[in-house]
Amino acid sequence: MLKSLALASVLSLGSLAAQATPFVLGTGTLGTTTVNSGNIAVVPGLVNDTFTFSLASDSSVQSNVTTFFGSLSPAFYSIVSTGADHVVGGTDDTVITGFAFTSTSTGHFTNLNAGNYYFNVFALANQAPSAYAISASATALPVPEPETYAMLAAGLGVMGFVASRRRRDL
Repeated sequence: MLKSLALASVLSLGSLAAQATPFVLGTGTLGTTTVNSGNIAVVPGLVNDTFTFSLASDSSVQSNVTTFFGSLSPAFYSIVSTGADHVVGGTDDTVITGFAFTSTSTGHFTNLNAGNYYFNVFALANQAPSAYAISASATALPVPEPETYAMLAAGLGVMGFVASRRRRDL
């Protein structure tokens, strides 16, 4: 019980140093050019930053967050949809996926529909200063041509015909 109370006290005091800064990632619309940003924790405590972005079409998003000096641990980031109200932190926001990050650079790929999203970076700065960098880019997903669907339907039709002929022959 005493440990829980001590932990709650530390987190409460640490939250006074928390950063809740919203940033627009790049121009706001994520594209094939990699966009870089980040932040510095100037005092030990919680880091809670958001980086907003939009996707004009269904895309594969490459993202990476890396600690490049100091100590951020534990450290996580997630991709969150802003929902129907398009407001960061609204009640209809949906977490799409999340990843832990360290000082080792690791890229992650996530397929997302067109819309408004944000990266939420959440970490504990164990020393000051501590800093992280976030980078992201998006590549539009290919849209199948109508001919692709016609070929699929024709192939399924042929398979059905062959299966029915085999049943009759038995």
